[in-house]
Amino acid sequence: MEKGVVKQRRSGQVYAELLCDFMFKRLFGSEANKDILIGFLNMLLDDVEIVHVDFISTEHLGLTEQDRKAVFDISCRCLDGSSFIIEMQKGYQRHFRERAVYYTTYPINAQGREAREKYIKENPDNETMSGFSWDYNLKPVTVVAVLNFRFEHSESWPSDRYHSSYRLREDVSGEVMTEVLRFVFLELGRFRKRIWELESVFDKWMYLLKHMHELESIPEKFSDPLFRRLFMLSEIANFTPMELEQYENSLKDMSDYYNIIRTAEEDAEQRGLAKGLAQGREEGLEQGLQQGLQQGREEGREEGKAKAIATMLASGIPVETIATAFGMTVEECLSCKN
Repeated sequence: MEKGVVKQRRSGQVYAELLCDFMFKRLFGSEANKDILIGFLNMLLDDVEIVHVDFISTEHLGLTEQDRKAVFDISCRCLDGSSFIIEMQKGYQRHFRERAVYYTTYPINAQGREAREKYIKENPDNETMSGFSWDYNLKPVTVVAVLNFRFEHSESWPSDRYHSSYRLREDVSGEVMTEVLRFVFLELGRFRKRIWELESVFDKWMYLLKHMHELESIPEKFSDPLFRRLFMLSEIANFTPMELEQYENSLKDMSDYYNIIRTAEEDAEQRGLAKGLAQGREEGLEQGLQQGLQQGREEGREEGKAKAIATMLASGIPVETIATAFGMTVEECLSCKN
């Protein structure tokens, strides 16, 4: 999908657009479709095996009323206490990496509160909490972000590498400081493979996230039962009237979002162009003035100075500025035009 373009559902469209809020949460954030989420996470994180998840509140309040509230797209927890935040970002957002780091503070703080609440429950008579202690043995927190844009990377980063995974590491040796935090980004803006080029399960997931709504039937490459279930859940003909309305409204919201972003970018571009022209004029003024003065000095003749003034007037430099620079009156400068 091109940046800033979201089409309303076309007549005869078979499968839904997966990147709208309704479909993303329908597939990855509903109790009935946990198998889709579990399959997606197991594909993405090859060093873990998830067999069960529980969805937890996606709205998280700060420690105080003044703290910023965070609302995640999807938030879940595994049986071992590890948690996942799954985000879908439709358009470019500056500092998104930092935003991902900020998000992890909520489940981390929640672990501390839960340890405290557990102590209170087990020691109801200890009102002072004098014996409370916590060893900070944090459970892993992973942020998974599906991004409909491209990150800026180092110059050596391959242009078609769409998957990145970050942890906290020592600067020189690369030793992992802790396995607690992990950030995984999927950049759909870097994914360019066509259907006959798909090789891994990873490729297939990326292709469907980006192109599901363009397909008219299930390609042979997606014969796996989990993918077939994904197609079934995305088939518009299977939507109830309420689901269809929610989907259409979500598409409209998505289109409005892109239009707002596009308008803001166009306005910024116009302002930048105007600023650039103004700056160019100022630079032209200084440059023209210096060139004119230099030319007058080098020629050392009145006709040379007149020629320089005429050139500067023709370039649009204010006559008052020229007059001041050459120690002449405005009328004398204007006479050089003839």
